[in-house]
Amino acid sequence: MPEEINLANSLLKVFLKDYKGVKYIDSKINLYDWNTISTDSRKIKKGDIFISLNGENFEGDNFIIDAFKLGAKFCITSKESKGKNQIIVDSTLGFIHDFASFIIEATTKLKKFAITGTNGKTTTKELLKNILLQKFNVLASEGNFNNQIGVPITIFNLNKSHEILISEMGTNSHGEIEKLSKIAKPDFATITNIGTGHTEGLKNKKNIFCEKSNITKYFNKNSLFSFNLDDEFIKNFYKKIDCEKITYGINNEADLKAVNISNDFTNFDIKYKESFYRVKLKAPGLNNIYNSLCSASLAMQTDMNIQEIVNGINSFDGISNRFKIINLKNDNVIINDTYNANPDSTIRAIEMTNKIFYKKKKIAILGSMLELGEESSKEHQSVSSYLKKNEFKEVYSYGPNSNDYKKNLDKNTNFIELKNHNEIEKYINLNSTHNTVILVKGSRGMKMEKILISLGL
Repeated sequence: MPEEINLANSLLKVFLKDYKGVKYIDSKINLYDWNTISTDSRKIKKGDIFISLNGENFEGDNFIIDAFKLGAKFCITSKESKGKNQIIVDSTLGFIHDFASFIIEATTKLKKFAITGTNGKTTTKELLKNILLQKFNVLASEGNFNNQIGVPITIFNLNKSHEILISEMGTNSHGEIEKLSKIAKPDFATITNIGTGHTEGLKNKKNIFCEKSNITKYFNKNSLFSFNLDDEFIKNFYKKIDCEKITYGINNEADLKAVNISNDFTNFDIKYKESFYRVKLKAPGLNNIYNSLCSASLAMQTDMNIQEIVNGINSFDGISNRFKIINLKNDNVIINDTYNANPDSTIRAIEMTNKIFYKKKKIAILGSMLELGEESSKEHQSVSSYLKKNEFKEVYSYGPNSNDYKKNLDKNTNFIELKNHNEIEKYINLNSTHNTVILVKGSRGMKMEKILISLGL
């Protein structure tokens, strides 16, 4: 069907005609006859375009031959070779940024949402997608495709039938959010919260906020920002930005406010204009209450009514490895929160585990939190204070900062450093364990899901 035509496919020739960054185009290339764009030579399928990206740790030009062997139609490279089926540009990263921006500028009816923040980006994005899919054709970034490559690649998958684009935007250094905003040009945006993730590159919360606030850099006159009024950095931003606004929160009066929250953080009411709408979360947690409020505030910028929005929240199953509660025999529970970790999300997971399962014995298996720079040791030690406060009786740690988790523990807490994931088998046998909750969490690079495999899950 014509409306399903990929926009990148139909616009590439038009873009290249006036693109100043292009040096050479093999005249035999049919610029309309291709399938999708990929920067990963391992995932190339017959008929795709391969774009060879080069960086500090990878050299995409080395895989051009591999891409052709897998069926690539042609490649885009910055390598001066002028070979068969090649397009040469000044910078391949610059090309994907400029082409993605060109595609966005060519769309007129597309509603564009953008989400950033220290925690909750991916869940909020998936919640918003789940809500909007009830009524619209939605394209959202897959997984955490939220960087200078992932955001453009998502845009390359737009077709004429898409009504909504949701871009997740992440950063660990100055200038990245501004670049992504320039590409995606969101109509509606939010910062979920400001925490202590990625301090290795951005140093402190003030810098993190300044970086993430650039999500509004390319707002138009009708753009809207959604404010979490319970976050002081974001609350203070309210008066500094000139745009349409909507607010949400729990502890402050806001356009959307969560009230009547259940003790297990699964049920609550959204108060909106003196009316109350009951939410029943399948994925519990205070963080998911905030994620729900945020996604609802953004979804309200369409013609969906509040009850339709709540229905979308209630049907959301959550995301793999994000505080997933697994009930086992002998009244045991494992909480799989292995997707990622930073100090704020780890502390929140510790507190949530205690609040929901306060009657059970509590064990934590924690991987190191990465990308914290000079503050790494201090932040890990801070987490140990919360383990003590929330009465965790056993703590197992794995990774370069594992010993820092011991610093502020209660003297009666059993603390063990693991040399590898499999070593947990020596210490925990689920068959002989009773009435216990085990929290497993760590940064993505620590691959803490392997702990679950070692435990027999």
